[in-house]
Formats: sequence, structure tokens, C-alpha cells
Amino acid sequence: MLGFFLSFFVFSCQSEVNSEKEAETTEVEEKVDESLKSSVKANHLVETADVKAMYDEGKAFKVIEISKKDAFEKGHLPGAVNFWRPDYEGGSYDYGGMRASPEEMAALLGSNGISADDLLVIYDTKGSVDAIRFMWMLDMYGHENMAVMNGGKAAWKADGFELTTEVTKADPVLYTFSNAPDYTRLASMEDVLAAMADTNYILLDTREPEEYQGVPYVSKGVCYPYKKGAFTYGRIPGSIHLNWSDAVDLNGDHRFKSLKDLKYNFEKAGITPDKKVIAYCQSGVRSAHTTYVLTEILGFEDVKNYDGSWIEWSHNYINKGGVAIERDIDDAEHKKRFAELEAELSKAAE
Repeated sequence: MLGFFLSFFVFSCQSEVNSEKEAETTEVEEKVDESLKSSVKANHLVETADVKAMYDEGKAFKVIEISKKDAFEKGHLPGAVNFWRPDYEGGSYDYGGMRASPEEMAALLGSNGISADDLLVIYDTKGSVDAIRFMWMLDMYGHENMAVMNGGKAAWKADGFELTTEVTKADPVLYTFSNAPDYTRLASMEDVLAAMADTNYILLDTREPEEYQGVPYVSKGVCYPYKKGAFTYGRIPGSIHLNWSDAVDLNGDHRFKSLKDLKYNFEKAGITPDKKVIAYCQSGVRSAHTTYVLTEILGFEDVKNYDGSWIEWSHNYINKGGVAIERDIDDAEHKKRFAELEAELSKAAE
């Protein structure tokens, strides 16, 4: 389905300067692939300068910001509509965080004036993680023309482009997906169970280290035994860890890291193109980002996103059985560390 996308390509000219000494040498040196050091290029990815040019040239497109309402109200791209995770969560599960159905997504888009033939530019406020998960859903359900803006709002501001606080209201339209759903990039719990017994697969945990390890942690002054929404702590047995955010510059403009860095990070973690990969996180958001990096930037052929992820897996472990989990520490040690963290926070607040 990705082949139907109206691709954006940004080409940069690169020159190679050789010193006289290099010109005179008789050694045969290995040629360096300069593309490994440059900004990434991929389907469904567009740079801020290209979006600005589309505005300036009066091209027809729709813009979606995936963020909480307060972030949107402080400033957004002109004409953008605002969605946040609850807007596209499905309601037919015993747990939260799961994707909306095709029908629910069509209703959301149509009610905001978006039609199936619209070109969509999608962005967010944190390394494109939510924008890519939203795009992953649209692609799976059959929307054709769309792109994520590399770096999102952080890159837009870093490049000196202006935001607006003006809110645009669009008349509702009837939205119908252009193509039938394609679930080839979606993994189910049954797929994960089968992959656990297959050495050709890698199960990739893209969460924060403390989530993978199954240890208590502190976030914004609050102590958590495990991430809210999950049913217990731990990981899927046999999975390896690579944080989704290792692929982007969250300390800078939130764009993807260079192709060279991306290749290095994944290879160092033992994630290579000869393997099949199933990525997971808490609820399929961060793992959708990693799925995009592996398939559309690094060219892996067989990568799926386990959308149920740890929420579904931990729910089944606690309530139904039939799945196993791994942990770095047992319950007693977990309770001890949680109590110690709470004590530290309490003392710091005195």
C-alpha cells in the first residue's frame, strides 16, 4: 500500500573535496557512501521546508497535529486540525489504548472535513511518534496520500517558521477509505506466541529501559510500579530492547537521526535485515514508530507492529493466563524498590 503514496523527496547536493595529497596517493580507498551521513529520505516523510513551500504555493492539502489540546492551542501549523489518542482509540476492548476500527477512523476524519482523496501532512510534538502511529493506522485502513513532517512542531519552530493560534473549522464530509484494509504490518498476540518459538524472529521491546526491566520508576515527581494502563510489570519472554527514541534527536529538533546512526544503533542491538521483526511497546504507539524506521528508512522486509503490545499481553497474563512474562526482579524486590522510591520522594518533599 505504501507504493501508492504521493512521495516527497528532498535532494541535497553534496560535493567531495580531495586534497592534493589524496589525489597523488596510489592507494585504493573504499568509497564512502555519503548518504549514510545525510538526513534520511523515505516514503511518507516530508521536511518542514517542503511543507512551507506547499503553503506558499497554495497547494491543496490538509494538516493534522497529534497532540494534547493545550499544546495545540499554544500554537500550531496554519489550518491544522487537532487529534489526540482518545480520539482514535477503539472502545470494544477490556483495556485501553487500542486502535479505532476503520469505521471509527472514517467517522473521525469525515467529521473534521477530511476526505479520502486529501493529501495529509501529519505531525506531532515528540519525535513523530504519535504522528507515525496515526499514519500507520491510516495506511493499514487504506488512505493513500499522506506524509509525516520530519521533526514535527519542534523542527518547524527550529527552522524559523511561524505558528498560529487561529482555529480552523471544516464542514463534515463523508469519508470512505480508498482501499481495502491491509493488515500485513499488524501482529496479533497469536503471531507473537508463534514468533517466540521461531529463531527467525526478533521480538523487539521499544519501551523505556525501566519498563523493559520491570522495575519501579519516578516520572514527574510520582512513583509508579509500572506504566499506567498496564496490568503488571515485565516484558514478553525472549524480547530484546531498543528504545524507540534512539532513532530521533529529542534533545534537538526531533528529526530522525542520520542513516549511519540508525544503522549502527539497530545493528549494535542485534537487529538485522535477515530477521523477521515484531515490535511492541505499551499500546502500539512507540512500536509503530520503530516499525516505520525499520521498513521505510532501513528497508527491512518483514516487520510487524504488535498493536496490543504490553497492555494486551499483561491483561492476558493477569486475567486469562496462557502467556508468560519475564522480569529482572521478583515481587518481593519490586515491592522493596517501590517503597524505597516513595520514601525518597517523601523525604525530598519535606
